[in-house]
Amino acid sequence: MKHLIPYLQDDQKAADYLRQVRWPAGVTCPRCGSDAVEPRERGDNGLQRFNCVPCAARLGQQCAMFTDWTGSIFEESKLRPLGWLLVIGLWQLKLNATEIATAADIQARTARRCINLLDGGIYETYHLDPSRQLENQVEADECYQSAGSKGLARDVARQDRAPRQRGLQLRGRATAEMGRPPLLGLVQRRDKTDQDAPAAQVYLEVLENVRTATIQPIIAAKVKGGAQCFTDEYNVYHFTKVDYDHRTVNHGAGEYARRDLDGTCVHCNTMEGIWSGLRNSLDHFKGISQRFLHLRVARYEFLHNHGHLPWRQTFETALRYIFSTTGDYWRRMTHQHRRMPLTLCYR
Repeated sequence: MKHLIPYLQDDQKAADYLRQVRWPAGVTCPRCGSDAVEPRERGDNGLQRFNCVPCAARLGQQCAMFTDWTGSIFEESKLRPLGWLLVIGLWQLKLNATEIATAADIQARTARRCINLLDGGIYETYHLDPSRQLENQVEADECYQSAGSKGLARDVARQDRAPRQRGLQLRGRATAEMGRPPLLGLVQRRDKTDQDAPAAQVYLEVLENVRTATIQPIIAAKVKGGAQCFTDEYNVYHFTKVDYDHRTVNHGAGEYARRDLDGTCVHCNTMEGIWSGLRNSLDHFKGISQRFLHLRVARYEFLHNHGHLPWRQTFETALRYIFSTTGDYWRRMTHQHRRMPLTLCYR
């Protein structure tokens, strides 16, 4: 975070840096996209105001004002630019809300709203991006993460049961309804012959259950046809034999890796290592609600896939994704008068 130090002196410098990241080629109107804008006075929070000349002419008004945050998920936030810049830096360090609140000197509930907003932006613009596809050698595996109705007493009451104890000790395959939602992981192995190749790229999806009907559309959308697909012998992956070069390892017989005659290494160890890193990351949250599990997983997915880049480049890439989000998904999740069912949170 040392590159942020010059911009953490006051709100004006923080706002100028955030504007530069959002519009690296120059300020454009978030409504019409025109670059015919005129800078005006700053607000009390350090944000620069601009007047869009084409919008003013179209509306028949003297001015059509917008600020650095107009059209972004920060537009309605009361947190100042300096606070947001610090929170985003701490967010990239995979800290939980309590740790961010302590470091940024803000209330814990404000920190929770901030990380939910940031995670929701990454989920909407990066995780749901249909152009992201894996190719060449891809491993597929599943794991199960304990996550219930933390902080949602009404959801527990509707199920007519007592609250579960911390440290749910269930083994074997489970479902979201049982309090251990499954996660499907797809990882593209790093090309070791290319020194400049990025780290292993991963796609993680929170599921309601692990069935062929559940995972088949995901694999078909995220893995290019003809790729080599490596799994264990769980029968839900049988459909991959049609469109992929499907190879398996038999964990039940103690086989965890082998080398075929063509020199291909058959294993799922890359994905197993990512599960270990994901669990360590989720442990920071000291228990997690199913409603926000997919958002925390999306944050880990993004930071893992950009882990080969310098910290500043990852920070600015995350900012551009967050600035480009519409916020529609997060608004649906946090509607004041109704809550989305858990099954809809994962879509």
